[in-house]
Amino acid sequence: MNELYIAFFVSLFAGTIGSMVGVGGGVINGPYLSFLNYIPSQVSATSLIAVVSTSLSSSIRYLRRGLIQVKIGLILSVFSIPGSIIGVNISNNFSMEQFRYLFGIILLCTAIYLLVRRKLYEDDHSASDSYSKPDLSDTPRIKIFFLIMLSFMAGIISSSFGVGGGIIFVPSLIMLMNFTVKTSTATSQFALIFTSLAGLIIFVMQGKPDYQMGFFLSMGGVIGGIIGSQLSFRINSLHILKLFSGLLVIVSLKLIYDGINLQD
Repeated sequence: MNELYIAFFVSLFAGTIGSMVGVGGGVINGPYLSFLNYIPSQVSATSLIAVVSTSLSSSIRYLRRGLIQVKIGLILSVFSIPGSIIGVNISNNFSMEQFRYLFGIILLCTAIYLLVRRKLYEDDHSASDSYSKPDLSDTPRIKIFFLIMLSFMAGIISSSFGVGGGIIFVPSLIMLMNFTVKTSTATSQFALIFTSLAGLIIFVMQGKPDYQMGFFLSMGGVIGGIIGSQLSFRINSLHILKLFSGLLVIVSLKLIYDGINLQD
């Protein structure tokens, strides 16, 4: 039972900070479950319960604020769902050492991405919302092609590690569609509802999720997301981003270290 209470506060922290910097709580929830020695597919399946819950909760808030580009979000979903299905099979075939090692690399890349994205945050303060509403008919086909490919990749990562695909969706929308950070984050959360749900349904059919743990992670993530969305208007997100990136580096190095040692 103590593990469940700890899971709630871990997810509360992850949801609060994650909502402030635009990264899903799965980057913290997943490692926590792995450190509890859940098998890889159970880590992904249980973490996806929280991803679905927090994405749905966040999307409701973003819709009310008019930040979600629904048509683009649905396009992301359509092409990420096949990747999500493939990701389930990948997760089922991971050994513990492979899972931790690769998860560590993904977290390290996420930390680097967050630090690089500092410039995007600065630009976003001066960007208008109208700038983030392009007409698809005016978007070059090559950009649409890359968006589709990256969406597929996001789906694979989402179900393979239970982290959601925001770390790919958000920069893709910024660079390819000229979205602002806020609109990219909102649209990404909307797409993740369908992406993560597709993977979760298959995991459920296979009997992989720990529903009790998933419930506590979901509650922490949803409450944390609400807290984070309020704090983001009062606290400088750039400072939080730096601290969170540092935490991700520490967690990633621990996972990589464990993955290497398990091979010995």
